[in-house]
Amino acid sequence: MSLEKWVEYGWLQTEPTSRDEIRSLLTIVDRDLRDAKVAGISQDRRFEAAFSAARTAANIALRASGYRTSTQPGHHIKTIESLELTIKADSRLIQRMKTFSKKRNVTSYDSAGNISTQELELAIRIAAELRKRSIPNCSRNEIANKTAMIGAGVGS
Repeated sequence: MSLEKWVEYGWLQTEPTSRDEIRSLLTIVDRDLRDAKVAGISQDRRFEAAFSAARTAANIALRASGYRTSTQPGHHIKTIESLELTIKADSRLIQRMKTFSKKRNVTSYDSAGNISTQELELAIRIAAELRKRSIPNCSRNEIANKTAMIGAGVGS
């Protein structure tokens, strides 16, 4: 499977990115990682921030590749699943992210107090790892080249 095939299925759209967009997304990841480490708020909220940081880092890798998810049900899961194609993430990492997504939904919509210290710490570690792993996809020349190629209709 490839990102191009995902476009054919309607799961993604090709869209050029920019250094400014990537930089803005990185500030969101960094903010959420900082918030996830604030001991004065609940573990639930800290987990939500850590998961948001991880999901945004996954989006950075996707955007740096010249794609964005189509707005449809399940687009956040597609962002997570795209990690296999954007940063060559293994299936364990993707499964953990999907589990985190479900936990985030439960803690946001159904019940409080379900996040353990270990889950919170793991979510923070994974978010920090994804931030680092998405950065190589974001070199200045690579973004410029991908943006130019997509704008010219190459690779879409």
